[in-house]
Amino acid sequence: MTMRAFLLAAAMGLAALSFAQCDPMSVDFGEESWGLAPDGETTFFDTAYVDVAYMDEVHLLVPSFAIDVVPDFPLNAPIDSVVIEGVFLVDTVSGDTLTFAEAGLDYTCNNNGDCVNPCTFLGGEQYCASFSGTPIVEGDYVLGMEVAVWGTVFGFPLSYPTSFDGFPFLILGDTTNGVAEEQGQVLAYPNPVRDRVTVEGALGAQAVLRALDGRLVRQFDVRSNIEVVSLSAVPNGIYFLGLQRQGEEEVIRLSVQH
Repeated sequence: MTMRAFLLAAAMGLAALSFAQCDPMSVDFGEESWGLAPDGETTFFDTAYVDVAYMDEVHLLVPSFAIDVVPDFPLNAPIDSVVIEGVFLVDTVSGDTLTFAEAGLDYTCNNNGDCVNPCTFLGGEQYCASFSGTPIVEGDYVLGMEVAVWGTVFGFPLSYPTSFDGFPFLILGDTTNGVAEEQGQVLAYPNPVRDRVTVEGALGAQAVLRALDGRLVRQFDVRSNIEVVSLSAVPNGIYFLGLQRQGEEEVIRLSVQH
């Protein structure tokens, strides 16, 4: 690890110690009966980096009725609780599944002390979990959470296993939070992109930005070794930035989060 990465990891590690306990009410779900944030469609988890301390949160508004999350749950029973039993990552290329621990990450739940198990979330209430750790593998993953939905049917408790999944989760190699350390490396940062993206090391390339469905969103010529491009008009979502140069193309996955 470079000195810069070490200092960044140390600083984020101290922050994680201070702020590991998430605030369940920091996300407003409005009039929704249930919800997850980030939702994997308009809001996303922050990009993680190998050997750099990571921290993010997931917020869950638990539905009141089981049918909202488990369509075949008997009699549309009211939800007593939802228990988070594990977090996993699925590699979008190989299809391999990793536990959070195998990726160097962990999760800490906060249910405001409503149950002894902090990962037991009561029906109709709003809670959260913190993700933290130092990633040890890189890859383009989809995150999922294994949960057990508990309800009462004819006076008997019934548990139904299911999962909340489909959340893009990107772990990049040791790039010191997106800044090139080696000459010749093509980068696009920051990622996620808030407003502007910097394309580095792609002088002379033709850049093509496409949505997940292949739709052309924008194209431009890279006229300098460090090209800054505004994406303020691009809606939130996942995109692929293709950089074509000298008969070769490199594709970088970008997350836009305004």
